[in-house]
Amino acid sequence: LLTEGKTISLPGCFLQMLFFYCLGTCTVFHMAVMSLDRCVAICHPLHYSAVMSSRFCLQLILTCWALSFFLMFPPTIMTVQLPFCGPNVMNHFYCDVSLLLQLSCTDTSFIEELMFII
Repeated sequence: LLTEGKTISLPGCFLQMLFFYCLGTCTVFHMAVMSLDRCVAICHPLHYSAVMSSRFCLQLILTCWALSFFLMFPPTIMTVQLPFCGPNVMNHFYCDVSLLLQLSCTDTSFIEELMFII
């Protein structure tokens, strides 16, 4: 992602932001699935193999990935559509949404509230 001048393009920054937030959200959903797995194993040990089949586990994991993508895609698209003016320089290693919103020329309060809710 980094070139010789240690800069990143704006599309690369948005892609990095989307992957970062999707993976973080997916991790939270995976922890919820793991807690469900342990709850079934502890509370219903004799029914565990019937309840937590490999097909059901695959469905849970795919749902985690789909939900994380669908939750993080709209704020990313809204951030991509913002107009940026002035020097688009950030002194950070990765592209954080709060830094991108500071570089925008328009009101970003709706996106900030949306990210707070999510």
